[in-house]
Amino acid sequence: MSSRPRRRILVAVVLVIAVVAALLVWSANRGEEGAGTPSGPPGAAFYEVTAQQLSADRHGSLIWSRRVVDGPTIGGTTHVVMYRSTSAKGEPVAVSGVVSVPTGDPPEGGWPVISWGHGTTGMADDCAPSRSLVDQQTGVYTASMDQTTADLVDDGYAVVRTDYEGLGTPGPHPYLMGQSAGAAMTDIVLAAHELSSNLSARWVAMGHSQGGQAALFTSRFTDAYSPGLELRGIVALAPPSQLGAVVEMTGSSTVLGASEKEKAAAAEAGSGAAFLGPLIVSAARTSEVPVEDLVSPAGLKLLPQLETRCIAELFAQDSFGGMTLDDFVRDGADLSRIRRTVGTNDAAEVHPHVPVLIVQGTQDTTVPMMLSDRLVEQYTKQGADVEYARVPGADHISMLRESAPTVNAWVSGALAG
Repeated sequence: MSSRPRRRILVAVVLVIAVVAALLVWSANRGEEGAGTPSGPPGAAFYEVTAQQLSADRHGSLIWSRRVVDGPTIGGTTHVVMYRSTSAKGEPVAVSGVVSVPTGDPPEGGWPVISWGHGTTGMADDCAPSRSLVDQQTGVYTASMDQTTADLVDDGYAVVRTDYEGLGTPGPHPYLMGQSAGAAMTDIVLAAHELSSNLSARWVAMGHSQGGQAALFTSRFTDAYSPGLELRGIVALAPPSQLGAVVEMTGSSTVLGASEKEKAAAAEAGSGAAFLGPLIVSAARTSEVPVEDLVSPAGLKLLPQLETRCIAELFAQDSFGGMTLDDFVRDGADLSRIRRTVGTNDAAEVHPHVPVLIVQGTQDTTVPMMLSDRLVEQYTKQGADVEYARVPGADHISMLRESAPTVNAWVSGALAG
């Protein structure tokens, strides 16, 4: 054989190898269902995104995703995802979460979507619910949410669950900053549509506790912010509200500008620092007010725990659970410096333009019923389409199970229009 045919054969072999290698690289770097979506790195590196990757596309777009094949079973086909959203300061931010899509053939128009907002898990990265699928660190509350997700997927819903800004991903979590959480709950719906073509444009925002507040804020992220999506309703289960009144009441016997009902609701919210301490810290950071101007020396000593402990540990006596809010706040602190930020992120300041169901346990001591009573009054006065379901004898957690039939029926009706 002459040298020319041999060279041709060699070139052909090299080309075949190059094509096969390119296909292998493409296959390894695409999501299981996403059209060319890169597969994120394993372990904790999944949560690390460069500035260049973040700026490569708009909010609601996928950065990468990875199908979950091991770990807890939460129904359907499940992916952990990293997507772009909007921070508490209105800037681009990477957020992690979970997308679960039913198996089988979708109904006409695609699987309807429920965006689930989780309750308080903490502010440390290890407290992110998606971590249970990445490194199998499953807490009791996360396990409960996994079961809730599995039930909803079995009922024929695609369920998306954001971790919120700063949970799992680098940077502080802006706790109870509803503006950020509402954007995250909306953007993961957009990202899920990029991951799967079998999803409906119709969706419902549903959340518990902190997630109930976040769900209410999705009402601010419709129309031009999320083109192509149809938010059909919001379910807020024991949502915290009246936060502005609570903050203003701290260290004072009066609440400036508040009604008697708002004062009473604020008083019933309690004086512990476990929830409201992190809120003040987050509001200060969002407002760019030095934290040390608002937090006492004893409170400052606890702040490192926000990056190392989850909610159960933060309630310990050697942590936020052992300190009153008045002791946490610095003597003479001017909390009016964060009042606007707290107010902007208070569910009481939202004006919902879609139907809303608020669910509240009558024996809830974490989010007292008086807060939801007042919130329903405020929404009704606005002319909002709001329904209120009290669950007799239920506390902050048991109300999830006991209200399920009511919630499921309401969601089905909302999605049906």
